[in-house]
Amino acid sequence: MTSQPASSYMTESNIPVNKSQRYSCPQPGLTGGEGGMRVPLAWCGVWLVACSIAYGQVKTGSPKPAGTFTTTSRNVVLDVVVSDSSGKPLHGLKAQDFLVLEDGKRQQVKGFEERRPDEQTSKSDLTVHLPADTYTNYVSSSDSGAVNIILFDSLNTDRLTLTRARQQLLSYLATLPQSTHVALFTLDGGLHLVHGFSDDNRALVEAAQRLASSPHPMQRKARDVTEDLAQARMLKDMAASRLYPILERFLWSEYESKAESRTAITMEALNQLASSMAVVPGRKNLIWISGGIPFDPTVTTPQLQKTASLLAATQIAVYPIDVRGVAYTGADGAAPSQDVFGPRGGDYDTRSGQAEELAEVRETMLHMAHLTGGHAYFNNNDLTGQIQDAVQLNSSYYTLAYRPDNQDWNGKFRKVSVKASPPNVKVQCRPGYYAVADPFGAPDIDRTFSLAMQPGVPQSTALVIQARVLPPDAPGKAATIDFLVDVHDLQFLMSPDRRRQPNLMFVAAAWDESGKAQGSVSGTYQQILQPADLQVLTRTGLRLQQQLSLKPGTYQLRVGVVDRLSGRMGTIDVPLRVGPS
Repeated sequence: MTSQPASSYMTESNIPVNKSQRYSCPQPGLTGGEGGMRVPLAWCGVWLVACSIAYGQVKTGSPKPAGTFTTTSRNVVLDVVVSDSSGKPLHGLKAQDFLVLEDGKRQQVKGFEERRPDEQTSKSDLTVHLPADTYTNYVSSSDSGAVNIILFDSLNTDRLTLTRARQQLLSYLATLPQSTHVALFTLDGGLHLVHGFSDDNRALVEAAQRLASSPHPMQRKARDVTEDLAQARMLKDMAASRLYPILERFLWSEYESKAESRTAITMEALNQLASSMAVVPGRKNLIWISGGIPFDPTVTTPQLQKTASLLAATQIAVYPIDVRGVAYTGADGAAPSQDVFGPRGGDYDTRSGQAEELAEVRETMLHMAHLTGGHAYFNNNDLTGQIQDAVQLNSSYYTLAYRPDNQDWNGKFRKVSVKASPPNVKVQCRPGYYAVADPFGAPDIDRTFSLAMQPGVPQSTALVIQARVLPPDAPGKAATIDFLVDVHDLQFLMSPDRRRQPNLMFVAAAWDESGKAQGSVSGTYQQILQPADLQVLTRTGLRLQQQLSLKPGTYQLRVGVVDRLSGRMGTIDVPLRVGPS
């Protein structure tokens, strides 16, 4: 069993290669449950012997058995918020009270459930109890209604607005109602988890104190450009020289370049957020506190299609809040009066680009909310009240599931409309979805996995995994990482004779206390499985082992598995202490 060097797949990573590692042949572990994303009830460290099945021929590259094919059958899940004429949630509706249309054709609702935060649930505790040194990325949730995610965006927000937003967010968290579970993320140069789901006011406020109050260097507004140009025109001979048009083109080009960079970072952050929330059941309200979303969600691009598909697949509805409140356009003290009142033609707001920028920000927020079934907030200085509104009015919802009559997963957008039979009600739901075979799939899956394996990135949960990490038991020996994957969650290539072949990559990487990469190991599993082999692995799970040699010290280990056929990945952060020699 040979390992693949980490450098051959970590295409954009600074993880050093530890080429001497080899897989050994341990026994697979035990999992429980049937179908889809399940609770790993039997993940309790019981190991069975199935080495001859779990291990065999291992290859690199894409598997290519003769005459392979894949099958896809997907249900569409819709979260629907229904409110009465006063805006309050409407309860007690039944499946027959809803009409679902896809591209104008009626669909048969196969699954139905009402979720409300005040519901007394009889569900048992979903906490997974694991033995020592064993970890999982499975996240349990006992919330009856929607869960809430607050994204504090310092990448797309200016300095003055950011300081005010931070203060109001702290005020909201300090008065967070009991049983209202909130997770806190921040977006700067990337996405970072500040605090996981909690209703502990004190812990959330303490975590939020660490939020940045300074904007990212890529933050740039139209007003900044026009004021820089105004200052340049005040310089002697600058306005009349050939240099001024060059400077003007450069500054506006820099403005556009920074906007494009922020767009790429923001979309990747949304993808990572969706991947980290994949295992959390039910609707997730993403309350996005921002000074502006840098991309246009009405433009169909492969990047936007992927982001929209991931948000839909993980049931995330976006609630953007324009943190600028009652935003204004105009000049401040840095703008010369001759520019503001001078005879250059047109009003200053239009000439400076501010009017267009303000309109684009609001239109983008409206479109983003509409695309995901959320709601946009702007022209209001009460940030605390807007967060409360997004949480309280959208925690009750209905989940409708149907199998679309059209099973051609061609990537095109399909329009969906939901109607409720009671009169004078408002129905809030996403307007459709991109018909992709698997939203988690991507042509650049290795790059995506490389980003997911970086320290500080939220854990991915689209693929539920378990890992047992044991420190070296003697000086000079390696740490042992035992991976456990439930094969129910995997996609396979299947041949006409019913043999199936997965394509998995396993990675472990370590960073020291200063954040410096200290070692990694990776390998692939592409064993062709007979029907009897797969039947055994369905009961036992697939377990693989890696060895990672590290010097004495304290490390943060990130272990991950990616299904390269579906694009689903799971990552776990594990503390590791290697004793002195």
